[in-house]
Amino acid sequence: MKINVLKYLSILLISISVGESYAQNAYDLKGTIKGVQSGTVKLAAYHEDDRTQITVDSTIISNGSFEFKGKIVPQLMSIIIEPGNYGFKVFVDGPDVVTADTAGAKHYDYTKYGMDKGALITQFTETGSQNYDDWMAYENDPGQKQFDGKFADLDKKFKAVGNDIDAQYRVRDELDSVEKLKQAWQKQKIDQYVAQKPSSVAGIYMFDQLYQFISGRMSYSDLDAMLNKFTGQATQSPYYDSLVASRKRLRAIQPGSLAPDFTLLKRDSSKFTLSSFTKGKYTMIDFWASWCHPCRQAIPHWKEVYQKYHSKGFDIVSVSDDNKWSNWTKAMDIEKMPWTQVDDRFSKKNMPADVGSLYMTTAIPFYVLLDKEGKILVYTNDETKIDAKLKEIYNE
Repeated sequence: MKINVLKYLSILLISISVGESYAQNAYDLKGTIKGVQSGTVKLAAYHEDDRTQITVDSTIISNGSFEFKGKIVPQLMSIIIEPGNYGFKVFVDGPDVVTADTAGAKHYDYTKYGMDKGALITQFTETGSQNYDDWMAYENDPGQKQFDGKFADLDKKFKAVGNDIDAQYRVRDELDSVEKLKQAWQKQKIDQYVAQKPSSVAGIYMFDQLYQFISGRMSYSDLDAMLNKFTGQATQSPYYDSLVASRKRLRAIQPGSLAPDFTLLKRDSSKFTLSSFTKGKYTMIDFWASWCHPCRQAIPHWKEVYQKYHSKGFDIVSVSDDNKWSNWTKAMDIEKMPWTQVDDRFSKKNMPADVGSLYMTTAIPFYVLLDKEGKILVYTNDETKIDAKLKEIYNE
């Protein structure tokens, strides 16, 4: 099983960015909230570039009611209510009416991760938004709901194995299989929806959310083809802009492209620059982390590969996704990997590691094989594809 380094954070985040270059619509959002008679309410968007929340508008709650008016790019946004930091999401795209009830809200506390605490409101409705109606129809489709029971059963199975790491990963493999089935259903449903409504913001939002989880398995050509299906207002949305940016990054790491250069620190704090290392030899970049069980399991195999081909002009550089230097060095002491080791840099708070992001490695382990000129030969999460290419290179 591959470890998804973005999945759990992205569940908590709304993939939204705001920009004046987008076409804006007038909106009038009226709301009532049961459980909070007075206080304040914010309309907030999430800026995907740096994962910061932006307050677009705010107003007061009077006798449980509030109203927002203005212009905005049609998109899914958060309504955040104080006191209590209650929140829920609605599409803001015209004259909308929302009703919400704090009863049954799901409370959370992420303060130990440097985030906030509050409650997600589960009882709410929105009327007046076709985007919201279409999104809810998709979310509540029986085809989507069919997977809920399977996930619940596997969650119980996971808890039952206790601290047995190998058993945990066997269950995670099962979870992975079910999740891929669900994602395949979602992609098919989104394709059908976009064929009927190519200009719908709801459609590009649905795909943007799915892409966060399947980006590591979606080729450049498939992403490009999908984006070319959208028209009109969908192409003016921040979701489309985000996906276009992903397409640009993905294009830069296609086989045949010069590998994006980077400089990171080695264990002794000396600098390592990829471009000064790769000339004249085949190099595999190994993205891993001390906490990644399948990464650690793969190390004995790569030791064999390194021993077999190193004298023939093959090398490895491992890029760790550890944000704690001590965890990284402890793992290196245990694994005793004989090739170059560097630790990735986390230069932005709440953002993935810099080089991992540059190479779009949303799951680890991940491997990138370079030729003697530093160009990408193989870009994959499948070690057998690296093995096959090396056998081809060395005429085995």
